[in-house]
Amino acid sequence: MKKLLSYRSIILFSLMLTVFGFVSCNQEDSEIGLGIIPGSDKMQLFADTIDVDCFTVLDNSISTDERTLSPLGSYNDPVFGFTKAGFACQARISSSNVDFSGVEVVNSLELHLKYSSHYGDSATAQTVNVYRLKKDIYIDSTYYSDFTLQPSEYELLSTAPVYFDPADSLLKIDLPSDLAASFISSSNSAHFVDNTTFIDFFNGFYVTTDDMASGGCIFSLNLVDSDSKMVLYYNDTASYDFYINSKSAIINMFEHDYTTALPDIQTVLADTASLHDFCYVQSLGGLKTKIKFPEIATMFDSTNIAINKASLVITIKAGTNETSFAPPPKMTLVVILESGKYDFITDYKVNNTYFGGSLGSDEYTYTFNIPFHIQELVNGNEDYGIYLFAADNRTMPYRAVIHGNDNSEKSMKLEIYYSKY
Repeated sequence: MKKLLSYRSIILFSLMLTVFGFVSCNQEDSEIGLGIIPGSDKMQLFADTIDVDCFTVLDNSISTDERTLSPLGSYNDPVFGFTKAGFACQARISSSNVDFSGVEVVNSLELHLKYSSHYGDSATAQTVNVYRLKKDIYIDSTYYSDFTLQPSEYELLSTAPVYFDPADSLLKIDLPSDLAASFISSSNSAHFVDNTTFIDFFNGFYVTTDDMASGGCIFSLNLVDSDSKMVLYYNDTASYDFYINSKSAIINMFEHDYTTALPDIQTVLADTASLHDFCYVQSLGGLKTKIKFPEIATMFDSTNIAINKASLVITIKAGTNETSFAPPPKMTLVVILESGKYDFITDYKVNNTYFGGSLGSDEYTYTFNIPFHIQELVNGNEDYGIYLFAADNRTMPYRAVIHGNDNSEKSMKLEIYYSKY
């Protein structure tokens, strides 16, 4: 409800805005309106809380290549259903003109993957499948979350039940002896002149897991860590490293099955254009929330308006922030352009420190400070909406159930302070 602030409140609020202007990174432009409010006794300040419209839509077209972390595994979420992740990556020789003529005996060939963290229940072993790519992938190409491989584009190298031990932090997978034999064969020496010839010979790996029937988790692996590599051990004491590093093409790959999700999610996805009580955010090319502010276009008359503060408050539904499937520690917003593409919202560009988006200490609320974006809408910019998603949505499988349009005290709201002048 709109409130006309008392004269005493005006003075206190003005002082607060002045103090904020000094401590912000940009003294003169830290808040919309501070530089244009005249020193007139006729100035009026208002506070208002506005309901917003929000919708859940699929987030199935995000770029997934060349990320530091790569998710691997699958799990069954009691709310969001089944999720699975894997990756494809290149391995590179660590030196030019590699000479394996001195190899007398191969002890082993291993793929090492550096463990970073996990999401879900890690108590159950998962079966990891390592395939040899039969398809070229390129570091200078962009790949999206709908990228898939056909069975003809990879062949099995190794499969084994693996228990990820966080105390060890390094997953080691044995690779077949015939692959090692092909590496040291003199007939293949021309493939080890440089990385161009090697990658033409060995396109890389496709790593995935069997589907978990129940439970499960997704592990985050740091492929560009120096411990992530393929290692050839030979002559009992010698070894040769094949690097996975920042020069390797890396593609994260995701799958979602919402047929096992809660009926509420299935209902929302069946009608993404209607308002529903709750909205959903899920990383790894899952779900995102679209937010619009229809009241802004009609609530102001021709009076000049300066938005002094605007806070978008988002609240998680109670009972859905369990430890195993925790909500994201930070979310972010992007503005939707007329073309349908999106860009960083103005408030993030101006001052990303003040922008907000971190999960509050109560572990239930996120607050975004977006006065610049709301001022743009007040000034007549078309409201194509903004998207809400987890800040690490390409690498970590976070999810959240949030109050949307349920008309409760916890529904998504915009709190604004503005001046008429």
